[in-house]
Amino acid sequence: MGSGQSTQPNFQRRPQVEVRDHMERLQRISDLKVKPVIKDGGVLELSMTQADMLYRMKETHLFDNFTVLKNDLLPYRTLPARSVLTSTMGKMEVSIKERSDGKIGIDLGLKNLTSIPEEICYNSDMQQCSWIDLSRNKLETLDNLELLIHLQEVYIGRVLEHGKLYGNTFSKIPNQLYQLPFLKILDMSANHLTELPPSIVNLRHIECLSLARNRLTDLPKELEQLRSLKTLYLDGNLLSELPEFLSRCHSIRRLSVRNNKIARISEEIPLMEGLEILNLHGNELTTLPENMGEFMNLVILILSSNKLRGLPSSMEAISTLEVLGLEKNAFKFVPSCVHKIHGLRMLSLSFNEIDEVSDDIGQLKYLDRLWLEGNKIDNFPEALPLAAELDDLRIGQNGFGALPDSIGQLYGMRDLSINNLGLYKLPETFEWLYNLRTLNISDNNLSVFPEEVFKLNCIRELQCAGNGLKSIPEKISSLSNLQMLNLRGNSLRDLPTQFSKLSDLLVLDLSHNQFREFPLPLCDTVSLKYIDISDCHISAIPNEIGKLRNVQSLILSRNTFDSLPPTIYGLVNLSELRFADNGVTALPHEIVRLPKVSIIECTNNPMEDPNLAIIGGGMSCIREYFQRKLFSVQEGKPAFHMDVSAIRAAVGTL
Repeated sequence: MGSGQSTQPNFQRRPQVEVRDHMERLQRISDLKVKPVIKDGGVLELSMTQADMLYRMKETHLFDNFTVLKNDLLPYRTLPARSVLTSTMGKMEVSIKERSDGKIGIDLGLKNLTSIPEEICYNSDMQQCSWIDLSRNKLETLDNLELLIHLQEVYIGRVLEHGKLYGNTFSKIPNQLYQLPFLKILDMSANHLTELPPSIVNLRHIECLSLARNRLTDLPKELEQLRSLKTLYLDGNLLSELPEFLSRCHSIRRLSVRNNKIARISEEIPLMEGLEILNLHGNELTTLPENMGEFMNLVILILSSNKLRGLPSSMEAISTLEVLGLEKNAFKFVPSCVHKIHGLRMLSLSFNEIDEVSDDIGQLKYLDRLWLEGNKIDNFPEALPLAAELDDLRIGQNGFGALPDSIGQLYGMRDLSINNLGLYKLPETFEWLYNLRTLNISDNNLSVFPEEVFKLNCIRELQCAGNGLKSIPEKISSLSNLQMLNLRGNSLRDLPTQFSKLSDLLVLDLSHNQFREFPLPLCDTVSLKYIDISDCHISAIPNEIGKLRNVQSLILSRNTFDSLPPTIYGLVNLSELRFADNGVTALPHEIVRLPKVSIIECTNNPMEDPNLAIIGGGMSCIREYFQRKLFSVQEGKPAFHMDVSAIRAAVGTL
């Protein structure tokens, strides 16, 4: 491309269809710490129509954490529930709840139980319930559970938020479960099971069985007699192989065996004719059976974090395959069979040892997401523009130091990650990527903010950390849809006056810059909910900070200021305040007027008023401290030297 004006090619623009709202992932903004980690909100319902699911696979390594699919592979969905009846039985409060799917159940989770109270099992209201949550207890027996004959779902262990597993201490499956005639869902995750007895065949109506995070080394052959079993979840056990009899479990649709010790897969396994999802992440596989192509209905295959160097050629015959996860293996090239799986919509080969991507990648006409980051690729794959449906490309952390002009032909791209490539500039054709919603150009050598980015006014998330930027142009205001901006680790000294025009901006990371003075345009960006301006040598916090009425998390740690302004009471939505490693000696009295604050981190400050011990007790202790100071002043004690009227105003609502 010459230095003159770039000319846009004559190709049809793909229609812009909104299939997700990125800001759902900001709902838990108060959990964000130093660097925002944006995640999809809600629970995904997996169907074999993959379009919605693929569009919502975003952020975090899918195949590391299996974040997106975890709730679909589990034998239940975590549904919100409301209490419809609360009873007191003995000293314990028991809630009957209605889930959003309309099912009524008993919530006994986190009750510190060692057994189920007898009154519950004999209660007529309880006997009509279809589910019971017994997770997060210390249960040793399920005596009388069989009296709740209408139970369809029993949760003895459970995966909750962020994938944490909570169980009990059972070393075997309690006999009472076999006596529940309608039981369809059983979750015994995070217990102490070492084996499954042959009697498991008595769970004749079971459809979903979760045995994750136990100590199983083998599976009983009787599992093949569970004719209704559709979902089997065996993650985090000690299995060394998948037994051949699974090939006769024709009803199983979803099988997850993550993080075991599987080194071999029998040639019988591809004969599981009903299998649609197979997750083998985090095992010890070096090869796969040659007949992998015999899977008839496989849609999602996760093989990440193994030791694979190649794939059997027969895999090209899996015409139903749409998602293939191969990241964190030992591939040195893209296996040739992959180019012939023409139905692929998502392919991850990140963090391997691949040094070249052949033009055959262009044969994947329906490819929606391609992840190649963390390899040794020297040149941008020229055939990528042939993948007309490409929506999400992650190709950062590779060896090429420049992008070709042809990247502008990826006009349908919505998510692009080109971080850590050694880029000094972007090609002029970059402005043709007008559909971009998220862009990661962090950790390059872009010492001047790229002008081409200002033409991309659909961008919502922009990562531009670690580039050595010294200033941000006023044109930043043209990114009117920007909701998340990461400028961490640059050399910024101020912000442009037009910065406050970013009226949709919610998340801003300015940490590790060179501001020295708090940037005042920031105080006028009133839409912000999360601000990190730590490690910036800031010597004073201005009164104008009180304008930030929507801020929920404010990170000011490791600067040089010695006080917080009284106008902090304007931050009426603040829930998290962090200013560790500064020189602050006192909290402003007005802080008690902030109704939502739950976290104050101020370690390594010379705090005296109040001291760190009182602050560590939380806002209730801080309010009590200032209230006692007020009473001391009213009684005429001279120990406190302060503005009494200010304190009265601060604690007047107590």
